[in-house]
Amino acid sequence: MTETNITQNEQERTRPDIVWLCCSAAITVIAFAFRFYDLTLKPLHHDEGVNGFFLTTLYRTGVYKYDPANYHGPTLYYISLFFSKIFGLNTFAVRASVAVFGVLTVVLVLYLRRYLGKIGSLSAALFLALSPGMVFISRYFIHETFFTFCTLAIVVSIVLFIERKAAGPLAKVWLAILLAACFIPSGLNVAAYFSDGNTTALWAFRIAVVIVELALIYFVLKSLLDWREGRPIYLILAAASAALLFATKETAFISIGTMVIATVAARIWQKSVDAEPSRSKWYAVGLIHLAVLAAAALSYRSTLDGLKWVHTYFLGENSVKEPFAFYTLCILSLATLAAWAMFLAAYQKGKLTTYSEPELTYNGFFGAFGASADRLLLISASAVTFVFVLAVFFSSYFSFPEGLSRAVEAYMLWTKTGTKDHTQNGVLAYVKWGMKVESPLLLLSALGGAIAFLRPKNRFAVFSAFWAFGMFAAYTIIPYKTPWLALSFFLPMCLIAGYGINEILSSKFIATRLAGGLTLIVAIAVLTYQTYDLNFVRYDDEEMGYVYAHTKRGMLDLVKEIEHYAEKSSKGKDATIEIVSPDYWPLTWYVNDYPHANFYGSLVDANTAEMIVAKKNDQDTQVVEKYSAHYKFVGVYPLRPGVDLMLLVRRDLADPEDQDLYRIYEYESK
Repeated sequence: MTETNITQNEQERTRPDIVWLCCSAAITVIAFAFRFYDLTLKPLHHDEGVNGFFLTTLYRTGVYKYDPANYHGPTLYYISLFFSKIFGLNTFAVRASVAVFGVLTVVLVLYLRRYLGKIGSLSAALFLALSPGMVFISRYFIHETFFTFCTLAIVVSIVLFIERKAAGPLAKVWLAILLAACFIPSGLNVAAYFSDGNTTALWAFRIAVVIVELALIYFVLKSLLDWREGRPIYLILAAASAALLFATKETAFISIGTMVIATVAARIWQKSVDAEPSRSKWYAVGLIHLAVLAAAALSYRSTLDGLKWVHTYFLGENSVKEPFAFYTLCILSLATLAAWAMFLAAYQKGKLTTYSEPELTYNGFFGAFGASADRLLLISASAVTFVFVLAVFFSSYFSFPEGLSRAVEAYMLWTKTGTKDHTQNGVLAYVKWGMKVESPLLLLSALGGAIAFLRPKNRFAVFSAFWAFGMFAAYTIIPYKTPWLALSFFLPMCLIAGYGINEILSSKFIATRLAGGLTLIVAIAVLTYQTYDLNFVRYDDEEMGYVYAHTKRGMLDLVKEIEHYAEKSSKGKDATIEIVSPDYWPLTWYVNDYPHANFYGSLVDANTAEMIVAKKNDQDTQVVEKYSAHYKFVGVYPLRPGVDLMLLVRRDLADPEDQDLYRIYEYESK
């Protein structure tokens, strides 16, 4: 190839692709809209209420002490603290602190364009943007979304470390944010210590500390950018992301371990399987198809039961009828099979195209470290980064050193709590939940994985397939199952599904492209419908895949009544509320601003408190006997499945429609 041709190819590669950029922007807007629209619609889950309790303590006292017996790592609380300082301690702020990383995860996928193909990266990003579960958990104040973001950040950082010679804009910005997040809060703690309670001194110290910290951040950034044009930044970001992963959830070791295994497996597979069609390969493909058909025939009762289960879920007498979802799912299944058949035909005839993937090899990875001196320095810098980030968060910015030893204890605790299936859905729990609300991703990831294994030209695709199926297998084997854990394997499933669509739509056969186009359109339609249905209509319906022991929307009516009677009492937020129910989470969050909201968990003597919240059914008789003289009954409100609360109001504050307490025996949940 001549020098002129090389220059032209480089110009084509670096020239902006306007259509691709516009599509990327549109997908990002879609991701943002689904995650941020009406973000406070869904009442907080029990776990969100607990997380809100820890955040409230941190927000008001500045104190957080990591405890492995609580709900995972400290990163969530410090990220949400930043948002709460800007937007206030409210539901929007804490959920926005999670939703923003849901959007950024979609953006990160777009950086894999050269590994998934143009169409593949857009498809994968769109699948991630529309995934019902990804959207649902992104609108949840729990750890999983940031965990998913950090997982993908590790992958993207490493592949860009191999591919690029210099740091890009996003890498510089992300490193600057990480440096600020690690340095500035510690400096502010020092300022508070030396100010000795003097407000003027406090602000003087704060300003001085911020100036010094910003200068330090600038020095670190400039030094790294001057070091081989900033290429080492990518590996340092990978180390920081890994540390954040461990500081977010104990399941980090499962994700890291699976990705390492997938890396080795991808290399072995590529060396063992020829990418080109051959007679022996066609025999193997034929045998696999026959084996699948034989297994389905031999276990036809189980197969029929599975098909009946799907039909019953979408169209059964006791189910919410979803004919659109059911019939489009049927069409999608047929379209996926047709796309696979057309791909095999194109593959046999050599009518497939190949995009140029940057070389992902061990030699390329170790070569990116540079010479021996650079290699030692970069390994040391990455190790220091990993340890420092872990220490910052687990020690609560060096104010609680015991947090570091407790971080190790967390894994001992997890080995005990991770051995029980609290949802009672069995080994196939993730298959059931997936078929309910993520069926396009299950089907298309299987299609993409089959294509990657059959034609292993692209190592990243093979890695993604092993990563997806490895994570799925790991969480299927582990007894402990919750819906949000599924995000760890639906992330790589989106990647490999996008790759599969790219390969089919890039075929030289028109029939193959038509089958792929139909598959993509129907998949988008199903995902869009199910995302809207789950997140904006049936967000508290236990039949939905990701809804697990969720707070019922009727609980917000209880909150409104509390606000009504608090205002009527003329005390407002100073009204006294005695919560005597043993079940009350996440009510703690909604009465955060009531200093006299007292949580007892059992009945207490009360005759002056403005309101009492008790548990329906379990406490009916005791409530009538103890509070009838001074209180009236307002109503019954569902907290979560099987748990209802009732509100009592002092007689002098009662509205005309409020009833005597003996009437509680007649009332059901609203």
